Amino acid sequence: LVTRNFDALYSYNAAESYGLAIAHLSDRLRGGGPFATPWPTDDAGLSRAERRELQGLLTLRGHDIGPADGMLGDKSREAIRAEQKRLGLEANGRGGQKVLKALRGG
Repeated sequence: LVTRNFDALYSYNAAESYGLAIAHLSDRLRGGGPFATPWPTDDAGLSRAERRELQGLLTLRGHDIGPADGMLGDKSREAIRAEQKRLGLEANGRGGQKVLKALRGG
């Protein structure tokens, strides 16, 4: 997931679940085992519109992440980590419902 292969998958379809599913399928076809850690079901993912909203909220808080295009790249994830830390959330850089709700003020 930390290689350019995941970035290529993610650029085709900007959904973490898609990227993970395709990468995992590839690993399994090569004889790899199942996931070592279950998917985080306590923090649902974001739609593209919600990712744009999240990026807009990050920009309003002074983070230079570039245009709000709905693609959570390195700068967005770095800003998310900073905001998660500021908000007392686990600073994992994942753009999910928890951080979006917190940044909305709810």
